[in-house]
Amino acid sequence: SSGINAEYGKQWYQRRVREAVVSTQSTGDNQETASFNPNLENDKFYKQEVRLEEGIDIDSLFAGKGTTFSVKDEAPFNDFQEVKKPDAWDFNEISPIGIDENAHKDGPFKGIEQLFTEKLTNDGFILKQMIKPGSGPTIPSRAWVKIHYSMYAEGHDEPIDSTRLRSRTHNFILGDGVNIAALEIAVASMKKGEKARFLAHHLYCYGEMGVPPRIPKKARLLLDVEVVMYLDENKINEYDSMSPDDRKDIPLEGVLKLASICRQKGNETFKSKTKQAYNNYLKGYKILDSHSPSDEEEAWKLEEEKIRICLNLAQACLELGRTVDSRKYAGEAAEYLLNENLNNPTKLAKAHYTIYKSFMKEQKLSSAKKSLQEAVKHAPHDSTIREAFEKLERAQARENELEKNTMLEVGKKMGWRD
Repeated sequence: SSGINAEYGKQWYQRRVREAVVSTQSTGDNQETASFNPNLENDKFYKQEVRLEEGIDIDSLFAGKGTTFSVKDEAPFNDFQEVKKPDAWDFNEISPIGIDENAHKDGPFKGIEQLFTEKLTNDGFILKQMIKPGSGPTIPSRAWVKIHYSMYAEGHDEPIDSTRLRSRTHNFILGDGVNIAALEIAVASMKKGEKARFLAHHLYCYGEMGVPPRIPKKARLLLDVEVVMYLDENKINEYDSMSPDDRKDIPLEGVLKLASICRQKGNETFKSKTKQAYNNYLKGYKILDSHSPSDEEEAWKLEEEKIRICLNLAQACLELGRTVDSRKYAGEAAEYLLNENLNNPTKLAKAHYTIYKSFMKEQKLSSAKKSLQEAVKHAPHDSTIREAFEKLERAQARENELEKNTMLEVGKKMGWRD
């Protein structure tokens, strides 16, 4: 038992839901950004920003009628997390099992309560059913967690929310309070690779009011959760407190794990806090750089992780306007990728494409074209690179025409003949 009772759930709900407001802001390029802002004092809150295809109807929003919008896809080279869509949906993975078809007569979840045998709270308001045991220790507080979940509200046959239907995992730091209390408590009871279901009282979910019409008032939730992986943030704090001599004794696997934690933390904050992401990437880079490989195989493993971090560092530097540093890290990644044991044409194209973008920011078209030609060489069918190449050639043609006309004007003024 976690020792968390109904009073905690009530307080959490009051903090997280009652004072919630929806706000909109302009991104500066005729696009609207929608955000959910709990507007709390002396409390952490989660803010997720998305770029929209078109503006939202503010009048409908404030009139309480709701509004719909489409999220704009990000460019492929800015997506640090690759999520593979399954070949075919397995609806057993996203639907609760063992539900009595006649259970709705006594309440939608009445027929499955006996399946949930473990109490996670003293009040018994969060119950757990193990589906597949995990391995290793229970997920600690402050761990960076990657999960899949499907969420069912009492009275609904379809999930009200599902990461599997979105083909994208939900990533967060456990204990930051970005989720409803029920999901935080559920994940805190799980291990890596574990699958489980949870039945949660409304006090740990969306409270007495719910979120009509999607989530009814006083609705219990059924959570179907799978822990894909987690990384222990506490290990980074342990590394910071070590002496240089102690750090040298860390085995390769430990070094790779620490660097991976830094990289994943950077990925989480890249779009909203690029400077913070840059610092996380740089920390991971320095951890890798401080380790001396004992043999060629260790060197390859270090360089493999360095490639990932260097590419992300290059992107972060580009966003921060540090074009020279961006080329430095992208160039380092490209150098590692030339090794036949690490060769990856897609990543090599990404490195040269990033260098191209850094030169474009400096309006160095000639150097940009050389880098883009390298990118085309390694990814000749990539539409983003091909479009960039065509755009660059048009820009160069305009520049050459302008230069030619300027020279003609100067020549006429000086009395030159054509």
